[in-house]
Order: sequence, then structure tokens, then C-alpha cells
Amino acid sequence: MRFKRQEPFRYQFGRPLPAELRIADQHYSVLIHDISPHGMKLEAAIHLPFSHDGPLVEVSFALSGASFAFRGQLVWEKPFARIHYYGVRLYAAKQEEARLIEAIKRHVAESRRI
Repeated sequence: MRFKRQEPFRYQFGRPLPAELRIADQHYSVLIHDISPHGMKLEAAIHLPFSHDGPLVEVSFALSGASFAFRGQLVWEKPFARIHYYGVRLYAAKQEEARLIEAIKRHVAESRRI
């Protein structure tokens, strides 16, 4: 199955953003490589329990002083050497999407000042 992104933008972090992923009662430290209002690419140092139509996950992170906790689902997995990459489809309300977009804009502006 081919997965095509149909999103207005996807922001790629210069340095991955630390986050916490929760699957059932397990917590994992992950890094966010890129993000959009509808999804993100994560890196994990260990293999996560992944299956198509798997359980819902929750991703928590802070961006530009704002805290976020999104529910979503792992939609793809790509192992690379000792690292595992995962795609997460986010299930966010329109208000949360707008809040995330504003935080990304602030992060970009802050990054340009450095």
C-alpha cells in the first residue's frame, strides 16, 4: 500500500524533538523528526510493538513553551541499523491542530534568532 501525504505542510526539525510515547501501559522515550497537524515521524532506539490496526498511542511533547499530548496510531515502521523509525497518524481536534501550527510558527521564529 502506498501512503501519500495530503497535508499543507510538514515541519522537519533540525535537531529532533524529545517526546514520550505511551502504548497501553508502557512508556517509551522517542525523538520527533518531523511533524504536521495530522502526523509525525518518530525515532526510537528500540523496536516498538507495531502492527497495522494496532492500539492507539499517545505522544507527549513540549514545543515553544506549549505542552501537547496527542492520541494517534502507528501507521508504518522502518528499521534502520539499530534505530527504528515510525509514522504516527494524529487524531487531533481542529483547535489542537491550530494550537500546534502556532507553536511550530513560534519555534521557527525562535530558531531563526539563534
